[in-house]
Amino acid sequence: MSSPSPAAPERTEAPRSPKPVAQQGTPKAGGAKQGAPKAGAAKQGAPKQGAPKQGAPKQGAPGAGASKQGRPLPEGQRIVEASFVAALGIAGGSLPPPTFTEVAFAGRSNVGKSSLINTLVERRGLVRTSSTPGCTRQVNVFETKAKDGTVLHLVDLPGFGFAKRSHGERRQWATLIETYLAERVSLAALCLLVDARRGLEEDDLELLDFVRRGRAPGARPIEVVLVATKADKLPRSSAKSMLAKLEGATGHRVLPFSSVTSDGRTELWGRIRRAALGASAPEPAGA
Repeated sequence: MSSPSPAAPERTEAPRSPKPVAQQGTPKAGGAKQGAPKAGAAKQGAPKQGAPKQGAPKQGAPGAGASKQGRPLPEGQRIVEASFVAALGIAGGSLPPPTFTEVAFAGRSNVGKSSLINTLVERRGLVRTSSTPGCTRQVNVFETKAKDGTVLHLVDLPGFGFAKRSHGERRQWATLIETYLAERVSLAALCLLVDARRGLEEDDLELLDFVRRGRAPGARPIEVVLVATKADKLPRSSAKSMLAKLEGATGHRVLPFSSVTSDGRTELWGRIRRAALGASAPEPAGA
C-alpha cells in the first residue's frame, strides 16, 4: 500500500517531464521551424539575389549575352537632348528644312521601330509606342544631340504591310515613303527593320530594291543598315543561321537588336554615325 505514495511523485514528475520534453522537443521542432525560416531566408534572400537578376537587364542592357552587345555608348556619343520636331502625313504637315543629316527607320507594322528609336536615345516616351500595328501614320522627325555636339534627325516612317487599312490609304502611305526616300536631300541612311523571327518578306525586298534604283539623280547615296529586331525572342541556337540567311539574301551586314536588353545599341549607333559623318565617325571598340 506504500507503493501508491511513490507513484504520486511519478505523476507529478510526469507532467514535468512532458514539459521538458516538449521544451526540448520544441527547440528541435523549432529548429526545423527555424530551419524553415532559414530556408525562407534563402527564399527571401533570393529576391535579394533576384534583385540583381532584375537589375541584370539594366546591367544586361550594357552587356547582356555577348560582350560586344549592349555595351554603354562612348561618353561623347551619349544623347543629351532629344525632341520631336515635325511631322508630315497624308492630311498635311511639313518636314523641317534639310539642315541636319537625317537617318530614316522603316519596316513592317509592329516590327518595333518606335521602341528601337526610344532605346537608341534612351528615352522611354520620345516616340509613341503601341501594340496595335499601323500606329505610325505619318513621317515623324526627331532631333537628337549627342554630348560631343553631333546633331542628327531620326525619321520614323509609317509601317508598311498593315492589311487592316484600306488599299487606298496604304497606297498613300507607300507614296509618302517613296517620295521621302527618293527626294530628301539630307537623308544619309535607311535603317530597315526586320523581325528576327519572321525574316525578310516581300515588302522588305521591294523597299530595298526601291532604295537601290529610286533615288533622285544627284541626290547623295543612301546607306542601308539592316537591323534584325526582337533578337531576344529568337533562340540562340537559330540566331546565327538567321543572320546568315538575311545577309545572304540582301548582301548587307545584319545587326541583331533588342529593345528589351539594349543589345546592339552601340553597334547600331556606330553604323548610323559613320553613315552620317563619314570617316570622321570612329568605329565602336570591339565592333
